[in-house]
This record gives sequence, structure tokens and C-alpha cells, in this order.
Amino acid sequence: MRARALIYPLLLLIFTARAQAPNSQLVTAMKKQFPGEKAVYLELRQDLTVEIRNDSVQVLARHHADMLHLDEQSGAYANDRVFSSHFNRLQKLEARTMVPAGEKFRTVKVTDFKDKFEVQAGVFFDDTRSTSFSFPAVAPGARTVTDYTVRHVDARFVLPFYVGSYVPVRRAELTITAPRGVRIAYKTFHAENTPIAYTKEEKGSQVIYRWTAENLPSPPRDDDAPEASYYLPHLVFFVEEAPVAGQMRKLLAGVPELYAMYADFVRRIDRRPSAALQQRVDSLVAGAPNEEEKVRRVYYWVQDNVKYIAFEQGLRGFIPHDAGLVYARRYGDCKDMAHLTNEMLRLAGVKTAYLTWVGTRDLPYTYADLATPGVDNHMIATYEPAPGRYVFLDATSKHTPYGMPSAMIQGKEGLLGLDEQRSRVVRIPAVDRTRSGTDDASVLTLDGTTLRGTGTLSLAGYTKVNQSYGLDGLDRTDEPRYVKALLERGNNKFFVDKYAITNLDARDQPLRISYAYRLQDYVQQVDDEVYVNLSLERPYATDRIDAATRKLPRYNEFARTDRTRTELVVPAGYEVSYLPPAAEARGEALGFRVSYERQGNRIIQHREVYVDYLLLQPAQFAGWNAVVAKLGNAYREVVILKKKKT
Repeated sequence: MRARALIYPLLLLIFTARAQAPNSQLVTAMKKQFPGEKAVYLELRQDLTVEIRNDSVQVLARHHADMLHLDEQSGAYANDRVFSSHFNRLQKLEARTMVPAGEKFRTVKVTDFKDKFEVQAGVFFDDTRSTSFSFPAVAPGARTVTDYTVRHVDARFVLPFYVGSYVPVRRAELTITAPRGVRIAYKTFHAENTPIAYTKEEKGSQVIYRWTAENLPSPPRDDDAPEASYYLPHLVFFVEEAPVAGQMRKLLAGVPELYAMYADFVRRIDRRPSAALQQRVDSLVAGAPNEEEKVRRVYYWVQDNVKYIAFEQGLRGFIPHDAGLVYARRYGDCKDMAHLTNEMLRLAGVKTAYLTWVGTRDLPYTYADLATPGVDNHMIATYEPAPGRYVFLDATSKHTPYGMPSAMIQGKEGLLGLDEQRSRVVRIPAVDRTRSGTDDASVLTLDGTTLRGTGTLSLAGYTKVNQSYGLDGLDRTDEPRYVKALLERGNNKFFVDKYAITNLDARDQPLRISYAYRLQDYVQQVDDEVYVNLSLERPYATDRIDAATRKLPRYNEFARTDRTRTELVVPAGYEVSYLPPAAEARGEALGFRVSYERQGNRIIQHREVYVDYLLLQPAQFAGWNAVVAKLGNAYREVVILKKKKT
């Protein structure tokens, strides 16, 4: 995945000084207009100039941001950073604090700038670096101002313009100046409720495009929300075609042009034959009964033996290394691992495996929405065992089993490279809720007020993937702590007496943990009655969403179904006085069923709880809450045992 430079709204906009009311009056006016806010952007602007330079189309971007601080706590906004890379080259950076001195300002310049590379696990890396700094003397009434200039050496990699920001914006403006022969296109996202004024002006040999918006409130701040690109208003501009070297050149007119760029990156791979790689493939697929088994073996080998490490510069952030080199090094980034997987499949004789570009769930776009490099940020391989059937092979997700896409690309699209000229966009499905989750079967016995349990916890799908990452590599001290936290139930007097883990490395089998535990002071005794709540774990019991305050969707990594079968052995001398009734509620995003039955001297509780969403929209909150209320009631039910009369 390519780390995205300059996507933060603060860094995409610019302020031009205007005649203002005296500063104290301005602070008062902004506090009145945006009550409760710690700061406000007075005006944010980005000025872009499209330039034809020799055989390239470039963009010079001038940014200026001016923030007025309104509250003592606005010091949290004193730290800032600017991003740059091979494609987005920082040419100038100035920052200063304007400290009120009467009705004038005293300027205090920022002098300490720190550079570092930015790396994100599992994603493209294109030598993105950040320049960070801190504004001095930040206090109510102060203004912090940033000016910087970035040269985008390839116009195809210009980034979105965010109209909104994390604090209110009094005025936002984007201006693009381009030669008449350059054809500009743009798309807006999440601007339905944001009035954005647009003008186009021809001036001599130039065309000036301008977008402005005013008096924008700060966005909602909700936990477990999707990325800002899912809800902040923004627009993406791109150059469809431009006159280069005397003829019109298409840049980003649609998926064919985007794929042409990606195919060119693939053609630049420095391919070299590798006898060692061929031998490895031959040994892996020897004796495989069919082609799918060959693919499975290759995929698992790359997952097990190639470590994700990304540190590339310039075009190397987009061009995979030679497969033989990645094999010899045993490390690479997502595109290297995708290319190695694809090349090994080719060497194994598989003809329907393709390099595939994917936008993870961090990005909200489809290829129909936006056929630019901003639509995707990850690379995998795809195998097509039969026409229209696809197996998505993301080797960066180490524990993901064959046949499941990695969780972060569910519900997205893949751009398959069929050959040097042809591509295909396919949908990556969201995995059904029944394929992930837990299945816990246990037998409980009473020992006074202590509950003793033995059983087996099975974890499948993405639930297993996550816990396998957690368990992978733990030592003898840390592993028991991790397992205790995973098994813990009832109360804080839970103790694991013994456990055993199986199938940790068997991707095609559920992870299993057999266990024995004690739960002290859990059982309640009153006179000749014993009260036992068999809902030892109560997921989502209090997970009510405040629909009055929450405005953003809620993000979920994957859908899942958790099942328990809990047997309680009725102690000698007791009989069942009360058995709770069955309870059930099935909503669109959340549902459950709890039932009880008697079998001889045992009471058995069967419970199933499912969560079935990736993004829970505000319109679904009421339905979610209705199920949560019923689930809470079901969890409160207890089994009552009564001592037999003699």
C-alpha cells in the first residue's frame, strides 16, 4: 500500500491574509460562531499550477494554513507535520506563531524541523517522509501559520483536497491553474450537505478552476469510526489528458489508463532467471493431486517464509523486485510478495494467476468512482480456478487461510492484470459471518461457591487469524497470561489450571485450546437454593449506541458467529427448580439465540451470538440497540437448583 502523503486536511489548504477585525473581536466572534471549539481555521487554501515540463505533466502546489487558537487546551494542535516523497517533493517550508501584542502580532518563527521516514505495516511504501515541527507560544488568541510548497513530479499522484478539517473552517479554497490544452476532471465525495461554490475562468492561455466553501463545522468525533475519507467532504482532481511533446497524451481518463500505468511498472521489473526458485517450486508442488493444491502450497510457503519489510525509494515503491531476489532475501513488501507468489505459480504451470491491485478498507472508493492511484493502496495475487471464481492470495496476512481474502480487503475491488494490455475489475466478497468466530463447549461442576470447568475453545476464520498473531512467538511467561485473558469469564477470580493449544500453524483447521479452570465465588447460595448464571461471558450486553450523539458509522473488522454449549452437572441431592425460557432476537447486524434443556442430571445452555456488519450505519443503530436490550435480559437469567427434601 502506498503511504498517502499530505492527506490530512491541515496540510492541504492555505490562508491569504485579509483585513481583519481587531484580534480580540475576532476571537470573540469565532467563539460565538463555533461554541466549545478549541481552535478554528480562519482560511485554508491550496493553489495548484499544472505545468508541462519536457515530456512530463507536473503540478506545483502552494499550501498555506492559518489557525486561530480559542482555548487554553488548543495547545494540542501545536504539533504539525508535512509529508513528502519522490513523487511529492517538498521545496519550501515555513511555519510561525503570531502572538497577540495589543491589537498587533509578534512573529515567532519555527526553527526546529525533524525529518523521518513513514512506514505502515503491510502496505506500499514509496519513500514517504514526514517533516514535523512544533509551534511555540501557543495560547488563546495566537495564530499558527504554515506555508509550504510541494512539486508533484507526476500529475497522476496529486492527492485529494479536503474541504473540512478536524476543527471548524471559516473559509476553504482550492485553485487550479492549467494551460488551455490540459483537460481537467474532478469528483466530489461526501459533499451533499456542504455548499461548495465552483467557478471556471479563462485568462489568456490559462484556465483557472476554483472551489470555495465557508463556515464549515468540525466533523463528529466517534470511536471505531471509519477513516476520514468515508465522511469528510473532499474532492479529487485529475488530469485526463494534456499536450506533451506535441501530441495529446491520456493520463487518467479511466481504468484502461490507470492499468496502463500499472502495467508499465510491472514491465520495469528487472527479471532474472532463478534456478533456486524453480527448484523450490518443483519441490513444493511435487505430488500435488490438483492445481488448487499447488496454489495452496505456494501461497502458504510465501506466508511462512517471506517477511514483510518495506523500505523503497522513488518508483521502487510501485515496481516489485525480481521474484528470484525476493526469494533469496526472504523479505519484501506487499507488491514483492504478490509478485513472488504470482511468479511461483507461473513456474508451477498455473496459467490463471494474476497480479492484483486493491484498495483496502481504509479507502472508500471503487474503480468506477475514481480511476486514479488514489483508489488502491495494496497489491496481492489472484488465482482463477474456474471462470468467474477467484481466490485472493494476500501473503502479507500470515495466518489467513487459503480461500479467504485478508480481512482488510473484504467488500472491496481488485484490479486484475490479465496481460500487458487487458485488466478486469472484480468484487472481493465480504466473508460470511459463519466462517469466523468461536465455538466453546464446556462441562461445569459445583464445588461450594466455586465453579470448575473443563472444555475446548475452537476459533475459526478471522477470529483465529487475530488470535494466532497474538499467540505467535510467545514465551512460557507470556503465553499463559495471554491464554488466561482469552479464556477469562465470570469474574476476576478466574484461574486457568491447565491448557493445551493445537492447530496454531494449521491454517485450514480451527485453532483449539483445551482447558480446565476454576471460577471462585461465582455461585450464589441462599438457604437451600443455588443460583447459577450459565452466561459466563456476556458479549455486547452493554453495547448500546447513543444514537443521539453518535453521527458516524461504526467500523467492524469482520462478521462473526460465536457459539457456546455449556453443560452444568446438577450435584447430588439437588433438583432443578427453575430453568430459564428460550430467548431470541435476529436483527440485521446483531442477533442471538439462547436455549436451555435438561438431559439426565445435566442442564445444557446453547447460545449463539452473531455480528453481521462491516460498517454499521446510523440508520441501523435503533435496530442494534433493540437486540442489545433483549440480549441483556437473556444474560441475566439464572438456573435455580434446590436441595431435595429428605
